[in-house]
Amino acid sequence: MGISTDLSLAAIFFTAFLLGLSGALMPGPVMTVTMAHVHRRGALTGPLVASGHALVEAILVAALALGAGGLLLLSWVNGLTAVIGAVVLMWMAWGMFKESRTNNTDQTATTSALKTGPVLSGILTSISNPYWFLWWSTVGVGYFAVAKVWGIWGIITFFIGHILADYAWLTLLSTALARGSRLIGSKVYNFLLRGLALFLAFLATGFFIYGSRTIIALF
Repeated sequence: MGISTDLSLAAIFFTAFLLGLSGALMPGPVMTVTMAHVHRRGALTGPLVASGHALVEAILVAALALGAGGLLLLSWVNGLTAVIGAVVLMWMAWGMFKESRTNNTDQTATTSALKTGPVLSGILTSISNPYWFLWWSTVGVGYFAVAKVWGIWGIITFFIGHILADYAWLTLLSTALARGSRLIGSKVYNFLLRGLALFLAFLATGFFIYGSRTIIALF
């Protein structure tokens, strides 16, 4: 028997959770914006960012169920996503940098450069990450095929297990950071925000180079 007939729904859930956790623990744009918003939003930042991320993944899983998996394998789609994503991430990085220069850590402030909010930040950092698409076009599509054997319940079980990993990690991260932020002054917070902005800019540069090379290679 193949693996697709051996996995029970419980096994699909737990393996999807562990697989999702392995990806969630890797530093990237989603984790970065979570850290950036914690000082203003507190421990709720993690669930809010995860909700934005979950919304995008729910749409993608629905698209896969409708047979759109082949679209993720197209080189021009991945390349274009990387270039557009680079622009979005660079814009967010600039917003963080401007925020770090305000020296204002009032959580009720309305002049924050982080105007996207944690939910929208979760959405933007998901769709702007070409490696997120790459993961889904390889590992994700393969595991989706395994879960699909059980029909709609297999797909739902796979998605719940996968997305709970993001909720678990980002909630744990934001809770820990929120407790520590009470001891952080404005100067330290602004220094941290600049570091996060620099990291996003670094990722954006890498995404732009990757996307440009991918698109150029098609001609």
